[in-house]
Amino acid sequence: MKAILATLLLTLPTLAFAVDLDGYYITPKVGVSKTFNTGKMGSVNSAGTSVVYKNEDLGTGSAFGFSVGKYLTDNFRLELEATKRTGYEFDTRTTNAVVGGLGYSDKADIETHALFINGFYDFQPFFITNTAITPYLGGGVGLSRNKMAKNVSLTNGLTNGFTIDGNTINQFAYKFSAGTLVSLTEQLSLDVNYQYVNLGAFKGGTTLYLHGVRRAVWDLKRGINGGEIESQEIMFGLQYKFN
Repeated sequence: MKAILATLLLTLPTLAFAVDLDGYYITPKVGVSKTFNTGKMGSVNSAGTSVVYKNEDLGTGSAFGFSVGKYLTDNFRLELEATKRTGYEFDTRTTNAVVGGLGYSDKADIETHALFINGFYDFQPFFITNTAITPYLGGGVGLSRNKMAKNVSLTNGLTNGFTIDGNTINQFAYKFSAGTLVSLTEQLSLDVNYQYVNLGAFKGGTTLYLHGVRRAVWDLKRGINGGEIESQEIMFGLQYKFN
């Protein structure tokens, strides 16, 4: 993701002189990402016992992105978008691993990098005090790389020394969006966007540690799995259109 963004930023000035950029645009963007419930999740411990986790969301995170697009017609445009989302947290109790009245739970940070190809249809603009307002609808498909960091185990809310290594998987991703472009100058517009995003599944590792020491005999037979990263987001961007 970082390499893609760096390449885009370094290449754009060269492209500006090498090719005709009429109709192309760039948009740095930032936003807030509120997740939905992940769905049914579970794991299988070293003894072969299935552990089921309560259906919880991953909280609220942040999204940072950059896109390069092209107006194919006055109303239709395509873009390539790279976005990083951070601040998600897997934090849920088990529903069946309770012994002697003790409640067990797990925590792990989750972040994701996604690359989307988006398509948008811009409606006819209307004007408010000479400012052009252009509503649009769109969506996209792409690939996400979802990382679940080290999982920390807790007993009655206190760490018990057990941790499980993280895992990273690639997933198909898609989204639907609706937004508005507010013209600031002839070439610069404020892009305000609401979107539903499905980034696919996340998955935990299987290697178990106790106070930092590997306990191979207790390794999980299957890591935490079954959950999906779904979110609704408000994004703010600045679209700069080349003439």
